[in-house]
Amino acid sequence: MDRDGYVEIAVSTDAMSVFGHFYPPQGEGRHLTPDYLESQLEAWGITFGVMTEEVAEIMFEVNTSHRGREGVLLAQGAAPVAARPAFYRVTRETRPREDTSGDRADRVDHRSVTRLPVVRRDEVVARLVPAVEGRPGSTVRGEEIPFPTLPVEALQPGNNTRVEGDVVLAAIGGQLQFRDGFFHVENSLEISGDVGYETGSVEFPGDVSLKGEVRDGFHIWAGGSITAAGTVDVSEIYCRGDFSTSGGVVGRGKALLRSGGRITCRFIGNCNVETKSSLFVKQYIYHSSLGILDRLAMGNRGRIIGGTITATEGIRCYVAGNPANVPTVIRVGINFIVERKLRHCFEKQQATTTKLNKLSAALPGDPSDRQLDILHRLEKTRNGLMSEMSDLAGELDRHEDAEVIVEGDVFPGVQIQICRATFLVEEKMGKVRFFLDKTTGRVIAQSLVAR
Repeated sequence: MDRDGYVEIAVSTDAMSVFGHFYPPQGEGRHLTPDYLESQLEAWGITFGVMTEEVAEIMFEVNTSHRGREGVLLAQGAAPVAARPAFYRVTRETRPREDTSGDRADRVDHRSVTRLPVVRRDEVVARLVPAVEGRPGSTVRGEEIPFPTLPVEALQPGNNTRVEGDVVLAAIGGQLQFRDGFFHVENSLEISGDVGYETGSVEFPGDVSLKGEVRDGFHIWAGGSITAAGTVDVSEIYCRGDFSTSGGVVGRGKALLRSGGRITCRFIGNCNVETKSSLFVKQYIYHSSLGILDRLAMGNRGRIIGGTITATEGIRCYVAGNPANVPTVIRVGINFIVERKLRHCFEKQQATTTKLNKLSAALPGDPSDRQLDILHRLEKTRNGLMSEMSDLAGELDRHEDAEVIVEGDVFPGVQIQICRATFLVEEKMGKVRFFLDKTTGRVIAQSLVAR
């Protein structure tokens, strides 16, 4: 039986694709031809996206193999390309980085990972994503499909940022924040809870406001000041500016609070505290080590019990020591930073001298140039350290006018040191001023009442 080859056409409901079922000729029937297919597509109104070359190969295969093909894609519409305006995308560079790959994830010290959105000055905080032009689509019948416009989060650079080309940089170090459609950098950071695993340790270039405590093993490093709402359980706190709290400062013996500015608090207990400025404590200082480049002042009933207090310019308190004769060392006129440097230089000088003596003792009668060079360098290092120690010693206790004023009682067990002179309190004293007699080089205790 003779039968011409033919094709059955099916158009998808959305008019975005056309499929054909091809049937081969039989007997002396006519083969499938491009003209035949074109006429069939025209009859269906198919004018767009016809896959001419691909379909021609299919027809050749059907004609020669005499086997039909079903579900052949004949034409394909074009989906529209959505338009999108340009926008700024805040980069992941501002997010804390952790290595969670492989076994290293188990070794991450989460106490050292900062989890707050803190950025450094000149750090990239956002990048401009270019606009995308929209392009209309088309059905297989040539009907245009309008393109949509995608919504974007229209964030704009705000305060303390600057735009350079297609990137936005932080103009200052601080906390990245979002408000009212802008992203900006704040030079202050407020921590509503504790500094712990939730926040990680905090390293912030500006001012920090702390509402909770600093958990053991975590630290705060602030480039500005730190203000606390209540008693601070210190682990490790550094700030270049002032430190102030309406409560106290407590530690576990090894805790350290170091400030470049003035420190103000209600009390200090079992803590190491250092300031390059002055320190005001309202109530008491208990078994703590304090280093102060300026003065220590206390409230009307301020007490110092135990520990070692070093204040370059002087100390004023109400009570020093207690009836239990707890050893309490009060030192003035001494620069604690110079003292630390001097101690460090001395240790290095001792180690260098020991190494030099061992080398000299082991030196053969005819030493090599290398041995002599090592010996020369050690001698040069030792002499340099000795010279530095001499300079530091001159700066250590120059503040001979520093004094200790106790407006209440001073108990036995208290040791007063002014520059290099020491006074040991052996019996209870009251309302007394300690100062250095420059003529005799002795510490004098003078009654405040007599003055």
